[in-house]
Amino acid sequence: MCQWGDTGTKGDSMEVFLHLVPAVFISFLQVMLSPVFWVVVLLVGFLHHRQAKMKEALFGARDYMPWHNTAMSLFFGLVGGLVGSFIMVFFGISLTGAGIGYLWLVAVALLLINPRYLCFSYAGGLISIASILFGFPEVDVPQLMGLVAVLHMIEALLIFVSGHMGAVPIYTRNYRGELVGGFNLQRFWPLPIIALTVIAQSSYSGSWFNMPDWWPLVKPAGDMDNLMFLLLPVLAALGYSDVAITNSPQEKSRHSALLLAVYSISLLGLSIAASHYRQFTLIPALFAPVAHEFTIVLGQNRELKGKPIYIHPPKGIMVLETVRGSVGSQLGLDTRDIILTINGMEVNNKFQASEAMAVNGWWTEMEYRDSRSGEIKQGFIRKKVGEPLGVIFVPGPGDVANVKFNPENSFLSRIWPPKKDYQQSAP
Repeated sequence: MCQWGDTGTKGDSMEVFLHLVPAVFISFLQVMLSPVFWVVVLLVGFLHHRQAKMKEALFGARDYMPWHNTAMSLFFGLVGGLVGSFIMVFFGISLTGAGIGYLWLVAVALLLINPRYLCFSYAGGLISIASILFGFPEVDVPQLMGLVAVLHMIEALLIFVSGHMGAVPIYTRNYRGELVGGFNLQRFWPLPIIALTVIAQSSYSGSWFNMPDWWPLVKPAGDMDNLMFLLLPVLAALGYSDVAITNSPQEKSRHSALLLAVYSISLLGLSIAASHYRQFTLIPALFAPVAHEFTIVLGQNRELKGKPIYIHPPKGIMVLETVRGSVGSQLGLDTRDIILTINGMEVNNKFQASEAMAVNGWWTEMEYRDSRSGEIKQGFIRKKVGEPLGVIFVPGPGDVANVKFNPENSFLSRIWPPKKDYQQSAP
């Protein structure tokens, strides 16, 4: 439906893209009505349900609502897919010659090596390098790298707005061997997206209109005379996994999103340049996996080597998370608040907190330091006999790590081994 060629009059940019808007929406709706799309939504729901089970297994907390999180993932996935569709069309990124089949095969192979490498940056980079050096598989490297860039651009947007949702509290150890609290961030999004495919004009009999001279920005290989670009509905899924130890989940996810945005914009720029100057195709092919790994290592080191904020205080006991609807949440407790007394008794660990809660079966009186204002506040609430406080505390005496992270598994860490003291104390 979109033509780039020497015949006909070139379309005005604004007019052309206004014509494309309803076509993109119609194609987008086609993906949403596909049964496969809803299978992916169910899969996302299953993954969120597994997160709920993880939290219950670690702390016995059952306040997590997997279907609410699935609905939020669906909403943000639709928004991200729509935004990504317009980006794909605007830059003219085509799946023709991008080697999608090879991309999935290599991605699955990397998954078997290490689940962390299940990423199109690594798979796309390896395929592109092999294509440049050995001629197999035969792919259009700038188009493939442009596709990888746009997918990461969408991921950055989704992480920024919703990456912190549904964070699961954890106990882990940093590189100094300290037992600290934190949050495991995991999100999944179903992603309907509209891409382009290229065919010869002679093989298309439908209606079409000419595109502006400057389009597409990511030019396909070969002669572009009389090429036809068709909208192609595609179904994908994106995932995000991270850990927050030195920042709140929201701060951590937004920092990760900004790093990923810089990476994706840089990769897209290199892809555009390589599509115009084919002698430089190796640059985005190398940049994709190496720069992505650098952002991962940078984020991990920032968390594991930085100053933890979820640690046991000298006096009182710090809240890691409150269970939704519990006594603690009704008292107004929030993450990093420090409980000083319960029912008039000083508490410095979770065992003392349990004993203090048992002093009075009908109500709970509490004094705590608010983490946001620093003020000492009091709270009082009636409760059922035997009803627990419903608070997950930061790790203290007698607690053990329930999640381990090993940054030495990274590709860059294998090339440049970490310092000896880090190797000795790494979890």
